[in-house]
Amino acid sequence: MTNLILAFIFCAALSAPAAAQQKRVKSEESLFLDLQKTGLGSLTEFEEKRKFLETVKLEKQKIQATMLGNVYENAFEYYRQGNYEDAKDLAAKILAIDPNHQDAQMLMEASNQLRSSLRPGMSERLMIEDRFKTALSFYNEGRIVEAHRKMEEVVKLSPNNIKAKYWLAKMKDDLKEYYSEKGVEAYKLRDLKGSLDNFYNALLIRPRDAATVDWITRIEDELRQQKANDKLKEALEFYAQGKLRSAYEGLQRALEIQPGDPKAGKLMAEVKLEIENGYLASGKKLYGARKYTDAIGEWDKAKPYTANMSYLNKLISRAREQMKLEADEKRRRAEEAARRARAEEEARAREEAARRKAEEEAKRKGVSVEEVKKPMGPSAENRLASQQHYLEGLKYFQNSNYEKARDEWTIARQLDPGNADAGAGLKRIEQILSGGQ
Repeated sequence: MTNLILAFIFCAALSAPAAAQQKRVKSEESLFLDLQKTGLGSLTEFEEKRKFLETVKLEKQKIQATMLGNVYENAFEYYRQGNYEDAKDLAAKILAIDPNHQDAQMLMEASNQLRSSLRPGMSERLMIEDRFKTALSFYNEGRIVEAHRKMEEVVKLSPNNIKAKYWLAKMKDDLKEYYSEKGVEAYKLRDLKGSLDNFYNALLIRPRDAATVDWITRIEDELRQQKANDKLKEALEFYAQGKLRSAYEGLQRALEIQPGDPKAGKLMAEVKLEIENGYLASGKKLYGARKYTDAIGEWDKAKPYTANMSYLNKLISRAREQMKLEADEKRRRAEEAARRARAEEEARAREEAARRKAEEEAKRKGVSVEEVKKPMGPSAENRLASQQHYLEGLKYFQNSNYEKARDEWTIARQLDPGNADAGAGLKRIEQILSGGQ
């Protein structure tokens, strides 16, 4: 739909009125209405709008400039035919969309002047002659900018005026020199921006003037260096205050303006090193407190500032390994505690069974429990289980796992208090753990 509207607008704008007929451009009202309604289309996603907004804006400006240029041609055709009323109306509509359209302003002023009843008998030739004289008067008074603008209007309103073209060319050279001189004056006063504006104005008049290009190149370089120095100064102030991140960001901006600035580059290296060292120290402190995840986070923050990425990766890898080791050890201890609890529960169950059996035996024989227990040693089952726990403990002892060996031998002694090997083993472990030989 948008393409159809644009095609219609262009067709309407390009269709100039016939020489023998003085009628309005076809669908003129629709042309302006459609132009004003031109929008972003059917974009709905925020990110899509954000991404293409600037491009769309520039394209709209190009389209608008092209369309208004075509409409102006139609307005000028009305003016050329002497249809000043329609020329004025069409110029007014151009200005409603673009108030700064200079050609439309000029055409509207000329149309008003020629159709005005204040000067009866005013002809286009007399009006052009008045403007020509005014331009020369400005020129003789040294008002080069105004003279050039007024003579340019004469040439635009009367394209076949050879005399006006000659004077316009002469004024262009003078205007170029005028802007160049203003540029040099501003440069001497160290008003670099003002100087640059004047030299660009000179370049617009004579686009291939080598001297003007050299001046612009020189001033652009100085402006970049000036901006870079300002950013560098700002970064130095932040650095002096200990605001390292702000100093880093300021130096980034300075190096974006002047990538090869040695002072900014040197200070950037120092700032990055200090920021990196801060994160390194913080990470090591957290590592010492066994806060490994937080330590890794600090070392990750140091990565944008480091010149030794392998060292940071090594620290992070070590922290992750330590996390795994401690997690494995915690799991092992939990499993060992559960196993020990089960063994103790089993031993208590066996003791309880033995007690009940002794009570039943004492009741049957009509004696006390102590008398039943006295002659009885551990059951064959308990002696066998005790020996098995002793052998398990021996394996742990040989592998220097003294805690597990002690657990096994303790259970062995509980099952068979007379297990001398288990008793000797327990004594040996106590000597080792206490630092004895």
